[in-house]
Amino acid sequence: MSEPLNQAAADALAELEVKPVAEITSADLKKDKETGTYLYSDGAALKLVIDDASLADNYMNINQWAAQWTQAQVIYQSPQSASAFDGVFMAQVPKFTVSNHISSIVPKILEGLFYEDPPFLLRPRPGTKQEVTRAKTALFSAQLWDMHFETEISYGLEQMALLGTGVWKWGYLEHEEKIKRYRRERAQAALNSVMPTDPIDTPDSDGYEIYVDSVKISRPWIKFCDVRAVLVDPGCRMGDIRRAKWVIYRDYVTFDDLNALREVPGYNIPDEDELKRIFLANEMSGPDNLTMTIPEGMRGYLQQALPRNYRSTADHLQNPMELLERWDRDKVIVVLSFGGRNILIRNEENPYGKLPFFSANWRNIPDSFYGQGLGQLIGAEQVVEQGVTNLALDLLAYGLQPTAVRKKGFNVPTQMTRWKQGGIIDVDDDVDKAFKFLTMPPVPGEAWQFIQQAQAAAQQTSGANEQVMMGAGSAGVKTTGMRSGTGAAAVVQANASRLDGPSGRLVRQVFEPWLYQMDQLNNELLPTSVLRRILGEELGSAYMGDHIEFRNAKYEYEVLAGAKLGAKKEMAQALPIIIQLLNNPTFVKNVNDGHYQFDAVAIFKAFTDAAGWKFSQDFLRPMTDQEAQRYEQNSPAALQAQQIQAQQQAQTQKFQQDKELEDQKQLGKAGAEVLRQATEHSLAGEMGEPTKQGFGSQTSA
Repeated sequence: MSEPLNQAAADALAELEVKPVAEITSADLKKDKETGTYLYSDGAALKLVIDDASLADNYMNINQWAAQWTQAQVIYQSPQSASAFDGVFMAQVPKFTVSNHISSIVPKILEGLFYEDPPFLLRPRPGTKQEVTRAKTALFSAQLWDMHFETEISYGLEQMALLGTGVWKWGYLEHEEKIKRYRRERAQAALNSVMPTDPIDTPDSDGYEIYVDSVKISRPWIKFCDVRAVLVDPGCRMGDIRRAKWVIYRDYVTFDDLNALREVPGYNIPDEDELKRIFLANEMSGPDNLTMTIPEGMRGYLQQALPRNYRSTADHLQNPMELLERWDRDKVIVVLSFGGRNILIRNEENPYGKLPFFSANWRNIPDSFYGQGLGQLIGAEQVVEQGVTNLALDLLAYGLQPTAVRKKGFNVPTQMTRWKQGGIIDVDDDVDKAFKFLTMPPVPGEAWQFIQQAQAAAQQTSGANEQVMMGAGSAGVKTTGMRSGTGAAAVVQANASRLDGPSGRLVRQVFEPWLYQMDQLNNELLPTSVLRRILGEELGSAYMGDHIEFRNAKYEYEVLAGAKLGAKKEMAQALPIIIQLLNNPTFVKNVNDGHYQFDAVAIFKAFTDAAGWKFSQDFLRPMTDQEAQRYEQNSPAALQAQQIQAQQQAQTQKFQQDKELEDQKQLGKAGAEVLRQATEHSLAGEMGEPTKQGFGSQTSA
């Protein structure tokens, strides 16, 4: 049950409500002295949003017949309706040509775009270190996964294929996220042992408990937007939303959505109690754009969610409230509308300095922002095929249930005779003269040829007749052509497929620009602590380089899709040649003579990249101290040093031995000389004058 606003809430709401000015004058413009940006007063800002939204709405509604968006939706679902002629039901067999082509083409383009992981290649400019390149690659890969980038691209690509234009909105978010984690209730037991051992599990340590950890989330985001909910400057003449002067995004928000915006800088959200009162008052929002609404007569035939301004729950806090968000390069204005009221909740300078939108067309139209999709391009072929098929089926039905003729006056029945299998009808005259079936004209052969021509024309227009899309062109074994890098490249390779146009525009206008934008947002807004945490999770250890060097690094980004997929293929082909050069002693010597050295770790990581491994943290890790010590002991240099030391020790030992031998020789010579002199002296006393002292005698006093 609705809860009316009390007087206090109504008064508070009246203070927040803004009345638009009658005309915007120079008094409503204020120039920021630092940036030179003109900002509007609240009343003028509100008028600007309301008038521009009305202008774009009228333009879109008037041109919906030319764009054929509603017709494309009907053709895509091909609803079956009952029709009869003179009490006989006519054939109404649905055809799904558009749906079949889109369901065949879109997955193949996605496979081509996201064939590799990560689906891009960073080419650093001179002076950028390889470790910074690897860190940025890991960061981008993690962030694209967190924002569900492939899913958002697929949503936009499907609408781009059907209606002709896909639109994506981007921004940057920061918030605290609660994450459940687990830990042991008791610590593991440690054994009392002299030798160190690992702790062991016990019944107490097997228990666990849940606790909540607060983690800071800070990253870019991108999401698909329904093209009918994005009001683009009607004067935009290019199929690229970045060329528009302004864009209004019409969204429908809930109580929780607005409450979350309270933490975003620049928003002025009403107090939580007042906001709750507003939703409980159950005041209706304004109607959505006409192009978003199914005609009432088609509601029983088409499958589609309720219009966004309809209530889809009994919970008033979850019911929608219109939000108009106007962006240009200088400012952003956000208006909350409900029950005829307008609340200005944001009016400030554009923090990005550009339109936070990307777009791409399936097929561009000169002098128009919106493009042509398969619903418009091959929808007529489906209508022709369905119409001719049903007429042919009606004609065949007459042959399967033929009309009979009989001669008047014979066996005139009093009532209609029903045909039945095995039934017999009696006639008086000759059977061939009294009763026979009416010969019906056969289905013209040109009808089947016309159906084949319509199918061929649809395939030629969409590109779904290529071998890489639907298999072989004739009957036989069907192959996808998408199970290899060559097949993926063939899907979107330049001048090799009709799909190069839409896929190329998607890469040039969405994929690559978003990589550059992500880098800019990360450099300006990503906290260093979050950067280290993400890289620690992705690379196995926190980024140890200088984060300033990381932010200043400049790159050229290459999306690994289509012809550009050959970059990694060529790298894989070049690696064997590099290995041959590394095994060439002459080449290595010339490199060393030039004071260069090959980095073995970098070469190994290049192998893992070429092989498709995301990162090589599972293969390479730093050595432990014990492993490093053993390696140093067993290294060739250490072994050579040990050999030299052993040779030196052997030489020293030999020198000592030679010295000792020489000393013994000299000592023997000295003893022999003393003996000789003593003998000579003794012999001289016997032959000449007697001496007072003989050999070995003692002299007495």
